[in-house]
Amino acid sequence: MTIGENIRRLRRGCDITQEQLAGLMYITPQAVSRWENGTDAPDAESIIALVRIFNCSADDILGLGAYKREDRIRYYKELAHKAAEPRPGDADGSEVIRVYRDALREYPGDFELMKELSGALSYYAYYYKSAGRPEIFDSMMKEARELLEYIIGRCSDGALVGDVCRSLYSILRYALNKPEEAAKYLKYFPELGQCREMQEYKVGTPSEIQLIEQLAYYLMYYEKHRLCFKSVREEQLEIIRRIEALDGLYGECHHPGDFHSLIWALAKLGMAEKTLHYLSREAELAVKYDDPGTDEYKSEQHNTPPDYRRQLAGELENQRYDFIRDRDEFVRILESVRE
Repeated sequence: MTIGENIRRLRRGCDITQEQLAGLMYITPQAVSRWENGTDAPDAESIIALVRIFNCSADDILGLGAYKREDRIRYYKELAHKAAEPRPGDADGSEVIRVYRDALREYPGDFELMKELSGALSYYAYYYKSAGRPEIFDSMMKEARELLEYIIGRCSDGALVGDVCRSLYSILRYALNKPEEAAKYLKYFPELGQCREMQEYKVGTPSEIQLIEQLAYYLMYYEKHRLCFKSVREEQLEIIRRIEALDGLYGECHHPGDFHSLIWALAKLGMAEKTLHYLSREAELAVKYDDPGTDEYKSEQHNTPPDYRRQLAGELENQRYDFIRDRDEFVRILESVRE
């Protein structure tokens, strides 16, 4: 990065405008603008003032420490990834969380590291929930939520904020059971040009198909959750049509539970054929992921690998499926998850 780009990044990280920075330095906003545009550069006295205002080193402004910082953060991420490998007695993720706390002590205020720590806290909190320690679960989820809210209030990176909003939605909607609070984050979706996958896109890396599938996944994610908050039939039908169109783009890379909200809405609308179609796909995923020999991901670090077939079999007992309970296809689906 250039000196101007570093000044812009540090200024935005402190959530101040060019005018506010100029006021703190007793210079004109035009001078700050020229620095950031690269048409002028700060003198030594100005760099000292910037170090004080941003609480950073001169290397951070001059760009001399950028590569070291990136390398160190990459080192911490690799260390956390290695610590996350399943091993006896470490299902609580304490080592992973410790690594990210150490990283933040070295680089306080780094939004990417905050996001990683939040993800680790919210992930491993379920270990304590399954172990009958709800107070630790609540504490970890509270910290995970606060970290994400801190990022949203201060970060100017649209792609990162988009990732954070998705994570915060999941915590509020599922972990904390606060659907109304979660709903406001469904309104946030970055413009296509701000989407992380689009920003990182290069011809062949990833391929055009991979990019389309990734974008389709995020769009489906939002549409399926928006469906839960709609009560008008016409609005539900329109969202269902969009989900079905996106499903064709996304392909077959689904996980158990991906169709739950869609199936719920279809059953509520009394659409028998489509309900059976997606129930059949959900059952196939449950059987596939419960196969001990599968290479698919399971939550082994929670020490409680999920039983997707049992979950789906319990769900099928709900009276919402009474209108198709006598259909041969429904009986077949139920038998497949009861085996």
